[in-house]
Amino acid sequence: MMQLFTETKRITLVNTPSSRANSTSWLTNCPDDAQRFPRLAEALTRQNSQFAKFWQTQSTPERTLAFVGSIRRNLSLADEATERRNMAKSRLVNRVVWGLGLTVAVATTAAAQTAPKALTARLSDFVEMPLTGHDARSQPARINFLVEEPGQNRLFVSDSSGPLYILDKKTHQPVVYLDFDGSGNGKGLFPRFIADFSFASGLLGFTFDPDYARNGIFYTLHLEDVASTAPAGLKGGVMAGLDTSKYTPTKGVFTPSGPAAITREAVLVEWTDKNIKDTKFEGTAREILRVQLLNGIHPTDDVTFNPTARRGDADWRVLYVSTGDGGTGELTDVRRLNPQRLDHFGGKIIRIVPDLKEHVANSEVSENGQYRIPRDNPFFATPGARKEIWAYGMRNPHRMTWDVESPRQANLLAFVIGANGGNPVRYETIDIIKRGANYGYPLREGPEFRAESPIYGPLAADKTLPLRISDTVVMNDRVPMQDSALAYKTSVEGNAIAGGFVYRGKKWPALQSCVVFGDITSGRIFYAKVADLVSATDGDPTTLAPYTEIKTDLPQIAAERAKIRVAALPPAAAPPTATPPAAGTPAAPPSAAAAAFRAARSFPPRTDMRLATDSDGEIYVMTKSDGVIRRIESIQ
Repeated sequence: MMQLFTETKRITLVNTPSSRANSTSWLTNCPDDAQRFPRLAEALTRQNSQFAKFWQTQSTPERTLAFVGSIRRNLSLADEATERRNMAKSRLVNRVVWGLGLTVAVATTAAAQTAPKALTARLSDFVEMPLTGHDARSQPARINFLVEEPGQNRLFVSDSSGPLYILDKKTHQPVVYLDFDGSGNGKGLFPRFIADFSFASGLLGFTFDPDYARNGIFYTLHLEDVASTAPAGLKGGVMAGLDTSKYTPTKGVFTPSGPAAITREAVLVEWTDKNIKDTKFEGTAREILRVQLLNGIHPTDDVTFNPTARRGDADWRVLYVSTGDGGTGELTDVRRLNPQRLDHFGGKIIRIVPDLKEHVANSEVSENGQYRIPRDNPFFATPGARKEIWAYGMRNPHRMTWDVESPRQANLLAFVIGANGGNPVRYETIDIIKRGANYGYPLREGPEFRAESPIYGPLAADKTLPLRISDTVVMNDRVPMQDSALAYKTSVEGNAIAGGFVYRGKKWPALQSCVVFGDITSGRIFYAKVADLVSATDGDPTTLAPYTEIKTDLPQIAAERAKIRVAALPPAAAPPTATPPAAGTPAAPPSAAAAAFRAARSFPPRTDMRLATDSDGEIYVMTKSDGVIRRIESIQ
């Protein structure tokens, strides 16, 4: 009898005729799977197979399909030799079996793990960023991303209002590298650029090409106003070293908007700098992709490359892009289905090859001719589906990061902002992104299922969902929902999960192999063990990784600094009309604009916190509320 080992225990299962019947059905109906996973095929049909007890007690055709679906989601096409080895490993098989809601394994799950110990961190100022925004009306400086430049001793910092800075680690002096805001009287690059008062607008995100040290390429995301009468594209004459001849605006990728009009477009741009040693951009820009958006809520937010991929790998220089649902998952019309639809990008993570010269043999050129689509994307051959989609069914996967402990099995993590508070409870989540996986939104959020809706009807007894192409086209296939790895309650622990990272530095041993994340609005910082997140993706949505707060005085010190910076503004810096300090609070009359703005800074404001790390193991804490970047100085 074959024996299968988990990390801690051994499980032994016995074959039966009923198991062979359903496994034979799988082999007959899914010949491609049988060829891809010969060891599994052999195990399912051989006497004394380790899968037999499961099939004897729990097997049905539906469960067989769910079982196969779990296998497909848990394996990557990037390295089939590695896949087959992994199929023989108990951790994956145990995850698949648990994913069917069974109790045939005795491996320890995340529910039995203990939360990491409580920590306290002390922060110190790293740099106070320049005042930006439209006269600093919402935050003194809308610092959004901090990324270490590959191979250099510099940080790149983006401000939602338009500037992309280079920040020297030693001098702590920010220098404007690019300015995106060319709207109105703006002196920046894009005349349709919009950085309004919504929580996600302006300069959204950026990332460096894996080969940046040699090719000088990086990518940015920004938001444009469709209603603007200004021309799309780049302004000429703004930067002496910028060659605009290769920049051509592309057609926006369709987003179903129902009765509403498309008001925004997210734009992905490739930049090539000829000299990455100085602080001046000299080179070219090329528009890769333009995505239609209903509004500035939950737009196309983040871009990232697999940091473990090497030249020749299937993931080398392949870009992952996350897009929110535009708030449609909470509507009461057919647009509520948008996160489940495969004919557009909302509520999805897509996977593309920006460089047309890469992966030529195993990809095809996109509709707009500006990028390639890998053939190993899960819906590449699905009629009517966008071939770019990698994973779907999320509300707002606004930040992504990688766990690179196992280079050949790097995990992509998405930080998903949940719905506003309500009944049932809403959740902020961290999802481990798997190929082709459906994360269930709007039918499920975190561990809880949402109430039945006339739009999508009751949930099936087996908790599977139809493979939905559009609001009217549904495939015969049914797919299970992928569970979240970690969740906390919206309006209880916080209101919106911030991004984070997996800490692999040496400076703070207590955080080694942990996911460090936070809450945007409250400014609270948390951490959890990566191993617990992996264990929690067992198919049971109620199994969640435990986490613990890293206590700081960030909310208080950010609030005090915000009041000081705002009070120092000259009268002309106040907004021309009052900014509503909070939902439900009436706007002050124009004559009281400055007073209303300053009153809005009284504690406790929205902290608007973001987190980042670098190769030295330093941890940076950014707050829009006061426009300051801080660094952790001690952890106890």
